[in-house]
Amino acid sequence: MSATLGGLIKDYRLQKNISQLEVAFAMGWSEPSRLSRIEQGKVSNPSREFLEKLMAIMKLEEEERNDLLLTGNYIPNTEEIVKAKKIYGPFINNWPYPAAVFDFSWRTIDLNQPAANIYNVSDKLREQFKKFQLHRFEIVFDKDFIQNKYLKNDELPEWHEFLCKLLTQFCYLQKNRTKEDWYISLIKKMMTNQLFKTLWQKIQFEKNSSVIQNFGNKKVVNPKDHFKRLEFNVFLEPMMHDPRFYIDMQVPNNKETFEYFK
Repeated sequence: MSATLGGLIKDYRLQKNISQLEVAFAMGWSEPSRLSRIEQGKVSNPSREFLEKLMAIMKLEEEERNDLLLTGNYIPNTEEIVKAKKIYGPFINNWPYPAAVFDFSWRTIDLNQPAANIYNVSDKLREQFKKFQLHRFEIVFDKDFIQNKYLKNDELPEWHEFLCKLLTQFCYLQKNRTKEDWYISLIKKMMTNQLFKTLWQKIQFEKNSSVIQNFGNKKVVNPKDHFKRLEFNVFLEPMMHDPRFYIDMQVPNNKETFEYFK
């Protein structure tokens, strides 16, 4: 499959044996030059409304549509989020350990009750989740976030190193989206946070050999006893239904952490 939106449109069009001229006529054009320029990447990505018409004309399946939307960096709208929730909701709400859902921009879409409890997420913040207005960075870099508030001494540099890896992964995954409006707006907003600003500058000027992984380990403050720690294995998986969404699942990796959830 092609890595660009135009290339993927062409791939799907050829797979379905549809000519450029057929698409052009269906779109109400007299000739296919506009589509040709899109497929060659000679013009910027079309509007979401335009793409919806094009996908309907090519009769794309839902998974094909979502792949196109991801490749074109179209952030999920409210209707798509509600639809996704119907699929992942029962799973994360029945998961006995912390779980959260993000879209590809790392906007926080949802989290289950164990996650809210572990990270001391207030009802007020959860309301922001419901409006899809809170980014992952706004949580983990907040000065009142449980990790920033209670980790001390040697643990604090370790936590900051984790945040650096998080930023590195974000930069890697978003390397083709740095001109998107949401990206520019997010970084501008986060630059008012001193911790974010310091670590963001650090990863820009240092060679980072971190391997981008969808799994890892995490140590967090025990919300019931701030002197104790809980440890988890973390797995990040895209939704099969719509790869613009990711589910972050955590599993206790020691006896003490398992005991916490009994």
